[in-house]
Amino acid sequence: MKRYLTLFLVLVFSFGNAQSIAEKEKLKEFENCKTTNCKIANSFLLAEFFLETDDIQSSQKWLNITKDLISPKQSDTTIIFIHSLQSELFYYDGLFQFGTNEADKAILKAKQQKDSLWIANGYFFKGINQIEMNKWEDAQKSLWKSRDFQPQKYSTSHIRSTIQKEHIFNNIAQLKLKLHQTDSAAWYNEKAYQYAKNTNSKRGIPNTEQTFGQIYLEEKKTDSAVFYFEKSILSAQKSEYFDIVLLNYGYLMQCFQDDQKENNRWFEKGVELINQKIINATFQQYFYTIAQEVFKKNKQIDKLAFVQEKIIKINEETRLKGNTNIQSITEQYAKNENKLLLLQVEELQKQRKFTILQLIAALLSVIILSLVIVIIRRKNKIQKTLLHQKNEISKDLHDDIGSGLSSILIHADLLFKNEETSEKQKILALKINSTGKEISQRLNAFIWSLNTEHNTLQHFSEYVKAYGASLFEETPITFSFSTTIEGIESIKMNGQLRKNVFYTIKEVLNNTLKHAQATKIEVKMKLIASKQLCITIQDNGIGLIKENAFGNGLKNIQNRIEQMNGTFSMKSQNGLLTILTIPL
Repeated sequence: MKRYLTLFLVLVFSFGNAQSIAEKEKLKEFENCKTTNCKIANSFLLAEFFLETDDIQSSQKWLNITKDLISPKQSDTTIIFIHSLQSELFYYDGLFQFGTNEADKAILKAKQQKDSLWIANGYFFKGINQIEMNKWEDAQKSLWKSRDFQPQKYSTSHIRSTIQKEHIFNNIAQLKLKLHQTDSAAWYNEKAYQYAKNTNSKRGIPNTEQTFGQIYLEEKKTDSAVFYFEKSILSAQKSEYFDIVLLNYGYLMQCFQDDQKENNRWFEKGVELINQKIINATFQQYFYTIAQEVFKKNKQIDKLAFVQEKIIKINEETRLKGNTNIQSITEQYAKNENKLLLLQVEELQKQRKFTILQLIAALLSVIILSLVIVIIRRKNKIQKTLLHQKNEISKDLHDDIGSGLSSILIHADLLFKNEETSEKQKILALKINSTGKEISQRLNAFIWSLNTEHNTLQHFSEYVKAYGASLFEETPITFSFSTTIEGIESIKMNGQLRKNVFYTIKEVLNNTLKHAQATKIEVKMKLIASKQLCITIQDNGIGLIKENAFGNGLKNIQNRIEQMNGTFSMKSQNGLLTILTIPL
């Protein structure tokens, strides 16, 4: 006996020492963290670690540290993990309404993330808290939703351990058992047991074996109940889930409630386990409550008094712990509210700065727009003035110089026709007449280019046609003009462009008249790609024999075409073919 006791103490020491080493390693990992995200992950893992070891108070402490590190505006799976774990901790602390509220928060966040696995987890914790509040129908709905949302396959790479199918079906079985529906309870528990064995669930297997024992106990099948309770003890001891072991001791007391010696043996085992292991108060209270019912029936007054004292003590500790937790919740809520308030203040300050920047930008835009409007108006005013001046100049040229030239031409013509005029004077009169006509024509072209009323391609073509007809009148050369341009009246041509193109055409037409020995000449106008005006001039003369036949005229043409960013070509082709291409 002494040898077994020594071996047991060595095992307890080894387990405690291993747990202490694991705890130290996790604490070291947290302390070595350089970033906030690292601290959040490791503090949460510490909370999970202490929950697994049944140290609820330490688990709550590290969960609070995680909450302090995380932003209240954060909305990701970490927030879901926090609400989920908090719901489970409230369950073990007996704060079931708080547990339900935290589960609802987890469900809401999980739905926002569209994560069915964590929706299922949220409904599971909501359901088990509702069971403890005797809200059977609500609990059944929550657990069924947990079952429905639980995915068939999912990733296991989470810092928060997830609820498995065996947990869901086992708790549905527990609920059915509380409703005294033992057939349904057995069906759901059988499914849970199969899931647990398939996944080798360390907690699921002893849990479902215990539930089988409860079902047989409810059906008064004591032998079967004892078999499963003892089987559950072995499975739970192997996985070191001593809270399940403790409850099995209580249920075995119920199995042997008519045998004082046997139920005292299981009671002493339970008390010894409580003294040796960390088991949360909720499971201790369950054990002592079962023992109280057995001792009442057996009328073991001394044992009953001991148990009642323990229950009172646990209730007092739970109440104090509950008050502490409520205070902790209040403080945590105040911290979160302060964080949110600070974030709102920062957001308002940012909005204020942004609004000021917007106002400055708007003011600058108004100033710039005003300046642009002033510049445009001034430019328009100057342009109107220039146009007015151009029109005035063209009017003055037409009225004054034009009338003067007409007078010179009339007098030259009279001098030529006078019988008293000598031959030399007649020759001089002809030269004056010819020069006057040339100057008059140039003046007309200049006045025409200044007049803004003629700024269309239609006016230009009509002017070229009229000039050509006048030039070749009373000559052996037949002149023809044609155009295939649609909407010619809406296409704009400014004065400078009209003047340059006209003088280019004039130079070619005059060269044909003087040197080509042609009998006909044809001018064609058309539009080609990208709004380019193409003008072809074709005569049937002798063609271009020498490039210098034009003299300075060819250079003038090339200069004018370059100014207009156009192209110019001449070639002998059944006469002389001239092609002008000018962008409009």
